[in-house]
Amino acid sequence: MALIKCPECGKEVSDKTPACIHCGYPFQEQQPENQYYRVTLPLLTEIKQKAATAARITADIQKAQLYEVTDLLLRGKQVVVQDGLSFAQAKIVEQKFLDVGIQPTITLSNKDIETITCKENAFIISCPKCGSKEYHAGARGFSLVTGFVGSGKTVLTCLKCGHRWKPGK
Repeated sequence: MALIKCPECGKEVSDKTPACIHCGYPFQEQQPENQYYRVTLPLLTEIKQKAATAARITADIQKAQLYEVTDLLLRGKQVVVQDGLSFAQAKIVEQKFLDVGIQPTITLSNKDIETITCKENAFIISCPKCGSKEYHAGARGFSLVTGFVGSGKTVLTCLKCGHRWKPGK
């Protein structure tokens, strides 16, 4: 059992109760039980200074790395905090953001809507300079200064901008 704040009076009540025990505001009649919901964050332009806090909370909920969430926010993508929730669970997640002054959106889960979660992008390699997903992995090569030292190490090269970087950076 978790405690949520009543949207009507603001007092804490159980998430299992059909109505607020303080003011009588109905919870269960609002949304059917057989539907699933998704909680999404506003775009970076809307939350501005609170972006770091939003990224930290989202990373905690998704068990993702903070840089993954921050990267999605900076790219202007719609970030899904969590999907496939009951309405009561979605309200609990929403409350975590409301406590810090961020208004997330609760919508019906719809697989036709294209949104990006951190888990979907967790292992996609992209160029740190331009964000392109087109790259080539190859050996570092021979150098006049170092000769063959380090020539067998792997280096990723962006096919769009030519930027070279080491894997894992």
